[in-house]
Amino acid sequence: MDQGLKQAHGFVNCVGLIDGTLFPLAFAPTLNAEDYFTRKGNYAIKALSVCDDKVKITLVEMGWPGSVHDNRVWLNSDVYLAKERYFSNKEYLLGDSAFSASMLMVPAFKKGLNAALSKERKYFNTKLAKVRIKSEHCIGLVKARFQCVRELRWVISSKRDLAVLLQMIMCACILQNLLIDHVIPEDWLEEQAELEDDDGELEQHDNERANRRDQVLYYMMESPKSQKY
Repeated sequence: MDQGLKQAHGFVNCVGLIDGTLFPLAFAPTLNAEDYFTRKGNYAIKALSVCDDKVKITLVEMGWPGSVHDNRVWLNSDVYLAKERYFSNKEYLLGDSAFSASMLMVPAFKKGLNAALSKERKYFNTKLAKVRIKSEHCIGLVKARFQCVRELRWVISSKRDLAVLLQMIMCACILQNLLIDHVIPEDWLEEQAELEDDDGELEQHDNERANRRDQVLYYMMESPKSQKY
């Protein structure tokens, strides 16, 4: 359990923050190029990263083509498919509305087509947004510090080429953890924020099956601190 997420933000049993990102390719792949083509009109590799309250990276799932939605990557990731190895009872991750709610994933509530969010759900989304920004800050630090992963200058023409790029990204993530206490200029982060990808919201419905998000919302509403909202 991430004690920072529990004590500072009220998300008891949360073990991390998850977010999707794109690592742009400088050149179009010669192998399955259409799969890497993104909604932004460029080519990229998709990745999911998990970090803690201190923006330290704890897990990276990568190697998917840029056209693949965050939620699809999550549902086919090792951490999800082998969940018993990564999660204990009641543990979960916090994500944005690109993810579907489940017992392992607690995303923001999405406004319905014909209905506004309740006061309780708006409160929940506000609390989640304040902590989830750390996951965006985390990947922003990696790209700001290591310019080579902001635009991968290597043509993917084989599985070996892809493996080389994934090793480069993983090295950047590992080095970021080692340098986490070293401050970088603020303007680096401001420049990087303009380049970040938004994978879009996933359509959700009120008749979702039982999920951890409802339990977390109920816990927050029962907490004495929540009465101040």
